Amino acid sequence: MSVLVKDWGFVPEDWTQGYVPLAALSDHPGGAGVDLRTPEIGARDWARLCSLLPELGLVRIELRHFADVAALDLARAIRAEHYAGRLRAHGAVLAGLYTLTRRAGFDEIELDRDQARLQPAEHWRFEAGWNPARRGGDRPEGARSA
Repeated sequence: MSVLVKDWGFVPEDWTQGYVPLAALSDHPGGAGVDLRTPEIGARDWARLCSLLPELGLVRIELRHFADVAALDLARAIRAEHYAGRLRAHGAVLAGLYTLTRRAGFDEIELDRDQARLQPAEHWRFEAGWNPARRGGDRPEGARSA
């Protein structure tokens, strides 16, 4: 059973409609959830996904590794298409990157029980005011510029 990370902590899984790979999704999904196993989708699949977004209840994107920037880019692109439904990350997600996933457009993170045990709820914080250090700006003493 999965656990969801939301801004207020852990909540039980509440999605009951399952997930379908994009290739198997009907042309009228009627609130179904789509499961994107890789954030690298071709132009044809992207066009199909965009046309189906208004009818999807949930888009689930797998982060394949802890530095999967492509998954964050895909989430941002989906939000840029005005998708207002649930956008969920799952896979290799670290608590320390929660703010980045939220800023990319994800609403929630799906964890399996082992992930939730290793990264408890108090580790997951959305820091609304967080900003990366500006280049040449707020650099710690002794740090070199890029």
